[in-house]
Amino acid sequence: MRSRDKGLARRWLLALSMVALVASGSSGCTSAHDLGGIRISEGTHGRSFGAAEVAERSAGAVGVVVTNNGRGLGFVIDPAGYMITNRHVVEDADHIEMVSFPGLKSVPEYAQVDVVYIDPVRDLALLHIRTEDRLPHLELATAGGRAPVSDYLAERDAVVLLSREVDPDEAAAMEVDPGLLARTGHVERLEVYNPSVGPGPFLGVTAQIEQGQSGGPVLDRHGRAVGVVTWTWRDQKGGFAIPITEAARMLVERPRLDSEAARHSRAEERVRAYVAALGTGSQDELRRLTSPSHAREVRGRTVEVLLERSTEESILQSFLTGIDQLLLETASDSSSDPFPVFERMVARTGTDEFMGDLGVRGKMSGETVQTFFFEIGSAYMAARLFGDYGRRDAMLVAYQRVYSLDAARSMALLDSVDGLRGVNAELQGVEVSPGIHAPRAVATVDIGRGRRIAVQMRMEWGDWYISEIQQMSL
Repeated sequence: MRSRDKGLARRWLLALSMVALVASGSSGCTSAHDLGGIRISEGTHGRSFGAAEVAERSAGAVGVVVTNNGRGLGFVIDPAGYMITNRHVVEDADHIEMVSFPGLKSVPEYAQVDVVYIDPVRDLALLHIRTEDRLPHLELATAGGRAPVSDYLAERDAVVLLSREVDPDEAAAMEVDPGLLARTGHVERLEVYNPSVGPGPFLGVTAQIEQGQSGGPVLDRHGRAVGVVTWTWRDQKGGFAIPITEAARMLVERPRLDSEAARHSRAEERVRAYVAALGTGSQDELRRLTSPSHAREVRGRTVEVLLERSTEESILQSFLTGIDQLLLETASDSSSDPFPVFERMVARTGTDEFMGDLGVRGKMSGETVQTFFFEIGSAYMAARLFGDYGRRDAMLVAYQRVYSLDAARSMALLDSVDGLRGVNAELQGVEVSPGIHAPRAVATVDIGRGRRIAVQMRMEWGDWYISEIQQMSL
């Protein structure tokens, strides 16, 4: 960063640490909308502000979301305490420890925070802070879930992003809380696609994005939220955001399960989708419908055991070294595809000999072991091949992948759907019960030839998810 930019950043940092907002930061006419029970404000192309003023007026609505395994940002969209963040900020966490607001003078912290809904496709989540306080909130550039990005943004438009440079413990030890740092840039591209992180499109911005900024807002010159920060390329300035249109669409599409009838109807809808995915063999759909808490339970008794065993015997190191050798052999030939050889390497991990060396023969299925090595190996190979990561950094990426919820769901599927793919099933009925901590449901499904299964469901993240499938006696 040039010295002039550093001085400007310091001045903004000081300004943001002192701001105390009690209402939405934008001026001009606004319109209120009810999107799935969330009261949001849609800003207009009113008065334009300089970057420092945009940051100062918006900082009070931006919170630091601290979970048991990390932190990110989020921003309030409804003064009743509803806020938007990224799915990846919260989905792998056991709980949210708190949300703090360093852009407010007193830096308030809230410990009672619920995950209201997690979008199954987009990298978005809706949180609710349980408080009697009316929280500062941001206006959205659009409340329409179908509005094209070009309706409220253009390439080269100026944008402001906010970041928190210290973690809560560091801030607590400081005499003066440093608040939030503002970063400026502009819109570089209106439509960017990267299927590995979501369906897109994404906004490309030039403002610096670093770890810990996920879930924060992208602000335009009117102080409106135009996007949600979500990902960046390694060692490159700038990054990408989900257009605010997609956040509005999530709010509209979120199922409202406030009544018993609504919960019953939604349970039927979800189990029908699961049964249809079983019939077609759609792994992606089956993963999305698999209970996150059940997936974590399966991860605890598979991934952790396999990591321990494979590390103790140096089996994992040998497997990753084999991938390095494969990449070296194919590097000189641009037409050579390493993936078929990698698949054969994974297939070998499910053999009796390999599982015996690993010490899990008779304790785990070959499919489970193969899935583990596929998840960790494919992430390692992608990091080495496309990310130009060194061995150590690529291993960290691979470990993160195998501990991710998506990988856990892949493991959980092996427990649930063994022998059921391709079945022609018919839903016979659904029963919903209160449950100890959250509603439960069980669906009876006829899978033909005189066989029936019970599909157990849990209410999590504002929707029904399949936790277990049990064979039923006739």
